[in-house]
Amino acid sequence: MGLRRSLPIVALAVVMVSLLISPAAKALDRPTTQRVMSAVVQFIAVDEGRRGVLIPKWTGSGTIVSPDGLVLTNCHVANPVSMYGGAEFEYDLLIVAITIRSDEPPRPTYIAEVVQYSPDLDLAVVRLARSIDGSAIDPGSLNLPYVPLGDSDQLEIGDTVSIFGYPGIGGETITFTSGNVSGFSSARGIQGRAWIKTDATVAGGNSGGTAVDDQGFLVGVPTKFGSGDDLRLDCRPYADTNNDGRIDENDACIPMGGFINALRPINLALPLIDAAQRGLHMQPSPTSEPSRQPASGKASVSRLIFAPAVNQYDQPITVSRSFPSGVEDIYMLFDYSGFDDGAAWQPVLVYEGETYDDVWAPASWAGGASGTSWISIHNEPLADGTYEFLINYEGMLIGSASVEVGGPVVAEPAFFDIMFEANGHTGYVLPAGGQDVRASFTYEGVSTGQEWSYVWYRDRERIEGASGEPLPGASGVGSVTLSQAGGLEPGTYRLELYLGETLAATSDFLAGGTVEQDSFFGPVTFAQGVDRRGDPVNPGTSFPYGIAELYAFFDYERMQDGWYWSRQWSLDGEPLTSMDDTWAFGESGQAFWVAISSDDALPAGQYRLELSVLGRTVREATCSIVGSGRPTPTPVPRTGDLQMYGYIVDAATGRGIPGAFVLVLQPGIYVDDFEWVEDQVYSWGEADQWGYYELVRPLVRGETYSIIVGADGYYSVAEDDVYISEGVESPVELSVALQRVR
Repeated sequence: MGLRRSLPIVALAVVMVSLLISPAAKALDRPTTQRVMSAVVQFIAVDEGRRGVLIPKWTGSGTIVSPDGLVLTNCHVANPVSMYGGAEFEYDLLIVAITIRSDEPPRPTYIAEVVQYSPDLDLAVVRLARSIDGSAIDPGSLNLPYVPLGDSDQLEIGDTVSIFGYPGIGGETITFTSGNVSGFSSARGIQGRAWIKTDATVAGGNSGGTAVDDQGFLVGVPTKFGSGDDLRLDCRPYADTNNDGRIDENDACIPMGGFINALRPINLALPLIDAAQRGLHMQPSPTSEPSRQPASGKASVSRLIFAPAVNQYDQPITVSRSFPSGVEDIYMLFDYSGFDDGAAWQPVLVYEGETYDDVWAPASWAGGASGTSWISIHNEPLADGTYEFLINYEGMLIGSASVEVGGPVVAEPAFFDIMFEANGHTGYVLPAGGQDVRASFTYEGVSTGQEWSYVWYRDRERIEGASGEPLPGASGVGSVTLSQAGGLEPGTYRLELYLGETLAATSDFLAGGTVEQDSFFGPVTFAQGVDRRGDPVNPGTSFPYGIAELYAFFDYERMQDGWYWSRQWSLDGEPLTSMDDTWAFGESGQAFWVAISSDDALPAGQYRLELSVLGRTVREATCSIVGSGRPTPTPVPRTGDLQMYGYIVDAATGRGIPGAFVLVLQPGIYVDDFEWVEDQVYSWGEADQWGYYELVRPLVRGETYSIIVGADGYYSVAEDDVYISEGVESPVELSVALQRVR
């Protein structure tokens, strides 16, 4: 929960009402267009030259997402050095130009600082920190126009999206385009929708800008190319960065963007926005990366297979030799070895003999020396014909595979959805040491006496294989077991299932550590900081209130570049902030650290850090910050069972207010005493795009609370001494209409 200082609270009685909200979808009307436009900004990255001359380096777009000056954009706009490295991607100032009128250039008004960023997602959140003259600003007094956040998971094919931004080809003024959602695509390491595809015209400079739905809610961020891969942008000299009076190949090569046909879903940005609202910062990696050895041997790919989909752990749900007419997705998975991070690579698609080299743009490899990866194509539907996938590495073709699309759906025997279980653990990351691993799978269309077999591998070396037991019935659930007398050794394991001589299904899992504790990440040491040598400063498990940074150090082993991993910080059992990344620090190392920090002091309480690899939590650790110096609220029993929900709506229009909040204060804390700190809050709820909320923690019958209901741009309502009687039935609805500030 990010507490926000609201406008002055009006003492009004809270009324129980019942509201039915069902807004109708429609195209943007003029007031909504103007409201959204006023929250679109242009970024100008500049260097300070001689005599205070500002030298522009590149531009991009962004969206104001809170009235106190948080702006969402692309990481390659706000912090490209974190993605590409190199001095050419550094800058001295990030200027924010505000949209005043649609027929005028934006007005440089603020200087921003980056507070949250994710190179993997190419998203960043910046905060307006100073006026253009360098003077400090009070975020609470800004009251800027902003675009409310929507829900990108609710979009469907055919929905209209409207794009606002400052593309270089659009001149100096803001540019508006619109189009339809043409589909969605996935990407390795991202669960759910990784991209929203659109036929709207979006060009370089629009990167980081604004994509809204029919109601004016922010649903996406125009981001680079439309393939879904982590691709480097079009790069060109843009300014006289060497001050020789000419713009030529000797000037810095700046990321400008090309034509964009995809949007990053806003739901992927929510953790970054939430952490920024809390005033928290997460360090994505140590200041110095472990050294890597170049890959040994010649780069190669092998076992190129096709699948209709992959699961959230990047495993194919089945293996396909061909696809029927009407299919929309084709995934190609491949093993690779001898790759070097930073090497140039590009997949190419050949359809019916015609080459399409713009489906996946050239990129820098970042998946480590060896492993398994995938690429995919999508259309609604894919045309019938022959599709050939080529893999080029350092300008050389190193592998290809073809698949046919066409014809009716044919009922053939098939295996699906392999899942692993060992020592009470289920998934694709299992503890080593146990003797047996059971793999279950589903099967369909199997005839009586159908021959099938399986093969087990460890680190790509065959360790066991046999014919499978007869499967009962035409469909059902089957299983095979891997038994290791000496215990399951750490490594990457693979199971292949065959129908006759044909590969029908396959999946990998990782084994590490012991039954009691997975490896990959070693024990965690908490500290207040890191010194120049990378060692912990003042390590411990209990820290005094007032510190603004908290570091967690740990060793790691058997990691692989390209794996996705995450860390989540919780405070007193409530999620605080999280970040997902792709691992890029080699197989093993020592004193790796992650950190969380705050603009002010970190809140007091118990902190928990959870580290996950490929979706599985492999290490947890806790520490505390104590002695806040604030009054301790009256203890509250934790056995509340009264659920509360409702709608927060605009009193004039009846429409829901996205982002509106309900705060239930700790018993004994009154509205006038509330200091807008989290330890004074008992429960809370935040309204979705329809104005609907639910309290995250049930209330206790027989207790008395103070309640505040508010939203940015509205007068808040508040009430002390709200008594919850013993006879109130659960759930209870509390719906409130708020008056907009004039």
